[in-house]
Amino acid sequence: MRLTKFPVILAFAMAASALSFQPGGVAAAADEVDPIRRGEIVVELKVGASIEAVNERHRTATILQIYGTNFYRLRIPPNKREKKWRKRLAADEDVLSAAFNTIVSSPGLFGRSTTSFPDGFAAPGLSIAAFNAQQGLFELLKLEDVSLRSRGAGTVVAIVDTGVDRTHPALDSHMWVNSHELADGVDNDGNGLVDDIDGWNFVDSNNDTAETPGDPMTTVAGHGTFIAGLVALLAPECRIMPVRAFPAEGVSDAFTVAAAVKYAADHGADVINLSLGSSEPSALLKEALVDARARGITIVAAVGNDGNETNPQFPSSLEEVMAVAALELSGRKASFSNFGSHVDVCAPGARLVSTFPGTREGGYARWSGTSFAAPLASAEAALVLSADPHQPDPKQVIEDTAVGIDDLNPGLAAKLGSGRIDPLRALQSLNTAASPRPTSDVHSQIDLTRGPGDGIAFGKAIINVKGSRQEFRVEAHMLSVRTTYKLVVDGSALASDVSASLGSLSFAFVAEPGGAPLPLAIDPVTRIRRVELRDSLDRIVLQGTFSADSSSPVGGFVEREARLLSTGVLPQTAGSTTVRIEALADGTRRETLRVSAEGLISEASYRLIVDGTNVGWSMVRSGFLRVILTSDGSSGLFLPIALRPVINIKHIELQDAKAEVVLQGNFTANRSSQ
Repeated sequence: MRLTKFPVILAFAMAASALSFQPGGVAAAADEVDPIRRGEIVVELKVGASIEAVNERHRTATILQIYGTNFYRLRIPPNKREKKWRKRLAADEDVLSAAFNTIVSSPGLFGRSTTSFPDGFAAPGLSIAAFNAQQGLFELLKLEDVSLRSRGAGTVVAIVDTGVDRTHPALDSHMWVNSHELADGVDNDGNGLVDDIDGWNFVDSNNDTAETPGDPMTTVAGHGTFIAGLVALLAPECRIMPVRAFPAEGVSDAFTVAAAVKYAADHGADVINLSLGSSEPSALLKEALVDARARGITIVAAVGNDGNETNPQFPSSLEEVMAVAALELSGRKASFSNFGSHVDVCAPGARLVSTFPGTREGGYARWSGTSFAAPLASAEAALVLSADPHQPDPKQVIEDTAVGIDDLNPGLAAKLGSGRIDPLRALQSLNTAASPRPTSDVHSQIDLTRGPGDGIAFGKAIINVKGSRQEFRVEAHMLSVRTTYKLVVDGSALASDVSASLGSLSFAFVAEPGGAPLPLAIDPVTRIRRVELRDSLDRIVLQGTFSADSSSPVGGFVEREARLLSTGVLPQTAGSTTVRIEALADGTRRETLRVSAEGLISEASYRLIVDGTNVGWSMVRSGFLRVILTSDGSSGLFLPIALRPVINIKHIELQDAKAEVVLQGNFTANRSSQ
């Protein structure tokens, strides 16, 4: 991998470059500023190379390292030319790549990007009453009906931005906490960052991710908090992970943002919101985003506020990213929003009101920009993942269920993606017979724990069975970079590969009907027990064990799924059901039966029958029914003893008041012992 030699300029999607600001937020032309951070070069070293030796040879000094990698930000000797030192460093036998480090200068005058502040700067000083007065937005998002189906529980949305006002009363209960870290001055989770309980500040290299008020005429202080409020609005039960990559001036660089993206991916983010942009691509940042996407993380980026389709803003131009444009509530494209063939979907982004740093009671502000359309799409992704945790591509679900708006935007056909996001349609689609994700006969997953040696690696092993299709996957992260590892399953070495420059590695074995068979050692995959990842010295780096008894998972979970199909009593109905057994941290296990259905008669009651057992009646709201029963009662409903272990459940029925079966479905035979 070679870092680009071109300057990479990053800024918020509503900041301005090559512009100066006049009263009212009107942009006027200005001279371009120096696009690179003078006196700095970014390098990646070869495995085993010494940064101290490189610095000594070239009279450079280390400013920062992206933890867990060989990427360094170096200071070159005073009064020396960056171009010359980049060439010198690139020619060093210990250096894999060398590139300029770009800069964005305050107050947002930078390089070649031409994005601007639409409708002026942030307008703070508003109250919660102004936030609640956005009935048009609430109705457009169908918040009440959406909340019946999903509230984002169990998901984490990372906001790579200026930080978040964690004490804001509308946000304090939504914040993510790093459960592997303690406030004791020790790096408990071994990631090289001390006390990163509330995320990490990559601007100041500390654990302070809080955001405080600033002058809205000269800074973008409040940008991250504003975004967090929009995420919490649509997905109120998701956790918000603040990763600070921008100062209040709203300028940063590819090195810093790449480090922030890696942090979010390493610490459990399901969605990463990037309300930022660049006029030039960055190989380093792209690699961080590709790595995050390979882990199944949904990445959402604003397309920028130039009001044109030329020079698509990076990283919204990447295939791995969901690119979001901004709309008025009417469905017309916001005048400031970029557009083009790279746009995936659109969301409201004009004159929104959201949380803002301010008084102890919590401030609010009005703001416009594609920066604020993006978090609504991020929140929708969290809703989809919460309702369907194994959904491999929330981006596709969101695009497939978007509302077409070409007729409202003459001349922009095929330039606004699939149209306006519709969270309700996205959630409703998950229960259809033609859902974008086929259900699994068996889905089993275990966390891989560290071996006896030192290291901070983590990973998981996954088994999927659907009919005659079998899949076995192993993912590992925080490995030694560009180092060879081998996968050993039940004593047989299956494969070896080299970890990426960011320390990630994955193995996948899939047997499709008519395709190549699996290695004999893992056929069928349901017989897999012991999984090990070993280094070149044959030391165990990661390890885990699938239980021989499917009803007793070890360090993970096992579940089965089935579709509920209409019997014709109500032709438009469809549903799904999941049975799951998981190992809990206290050594106990929890069994769960989850049933959901769409297209039922609102305010009517339906009875759930499971293998002949009458589970009880449930009332339908907004055509939707959901029943969750757990063995420990954590869902509010206890699972009957007669239905345990749930993994052996065979038949589900939903009956109306006349005892007519409206929906029914069958689980396949338990294949755990095949």
